[in-house]
Formats: sequence, structure tokens, C-alpha cells
Amino acid sequence: MTTLSRVELKFELGLGKVSDITTVRKALGHRKWQNAQVEGVDIDEVREYYRLIREEMKSPTDALLDIASKRTGYAEHCDDINDSEIDHSENRDGQEETSQLVVAVRGATSEAALAMTDVGAAAAASVVDAFYISLGENVVDQLRSRSTNTRANFREIVGSVQNAPLDLRNGSLPGKKTHPPKQITGAWG
Repeated sequence: MTTLSRVELKFELGLGKVSDITTVRKALGHRKWQNAQVEGVDIDEVREYYRLIREEMKSPTDALLDIASKRTGYAEHCDDINDSEIDHSENRDGQEETSQLVVAVRGATSEAALAMTDVGAAAAASVVDAFYISLGENVVDQLRSRSTNTRANFREIVGSVQNAPLDLRNGSLPGKKTHPPKQITGAWG
């Protein structure tokens, strides 16, 4: 069975005080929470507690409940969890469960995400402007092309009409129609 001293575990987890490990072990209900040596499953549960707090941003109570709910066959070696062992007061140091490195990485990541949002917004404005300018220019260009082509097509029709010979033999012109005089046949003729 693997064992670590509380001091080794404190350094591994980047904690400021050995008492942080003792407090968490007591809250998790470890029966040997006062021992200087931390054993097997107790080590895993302490590591898991700090992982839940740091990476999944769970509250101390939720982290304790999550760990306790996953215990299989190990619970008989533990007393009940007790979240009152962990200080929930307003005087509690907000970084007591996170190492400075984790806090620094989290802060840098947050700032980088905000900066990328600003860059994205600026780029989006330029892209949208370029899109509207391009769209307007293309529409105007297409309309000019259509109007030029339409007029050119009608010029051909006008030219064809002007050059076509008129054959009015079977046609009729507008106006009053005259009928040939009728011949009257009668007594004299």
C-alpha cells in the first residue's frame, strides 16, 4: 500500500499549509485523519478533492459529496463526511485550495479568452463591412451589365426592323377602306 507524508502531499498539491490536508481528510471522514502518513485510498480521495475544486470549480460541499458517492466498499473505513470541517466563512482565503500556479494559469486563460473575443469582434466588423461593400458593388455592376445588354439587344431589333423591306401587297393600311365601285346592271346595260 502506498503511503505519503502530509508534507509530501502538500508539496505535490501545491498547498500552503499541511493543515489543509488534515482538514480535508477530517471532512472526508477518514478515521486516521490525524496521522502524519496518508495511505492509499485516502491519498486518492485528497487528490480527487483538490482536482474537483480546482479543475471542475465545485464547491467544497459538492466535492465532498461527489467523492463520498463514488466510494465502493471503502466507506466502512470512513466516518460520515462533514463539510463543517472546512471553513465556509467570508474570512476564508479564496485561494486556500488552489496553488498559485493554478490561479495564474486560470487568470491567463481567462484574459486570453477575453482578448480573443475582442479580436474576433474587431475582425467580424471588418469582414461584415467588406461583405456589404462587395455585395453593393456586385449588385451595381450586374445591373449596369444588364441594362447595357438589354439596350444592345433592342438596338439589334430596331436595326432589323429598319432594314426590312416592306411588302404591303397583302397588308392593309390604317384609315378608311375603299371598296371598288359596284356595277349596277339594269335596263340599259
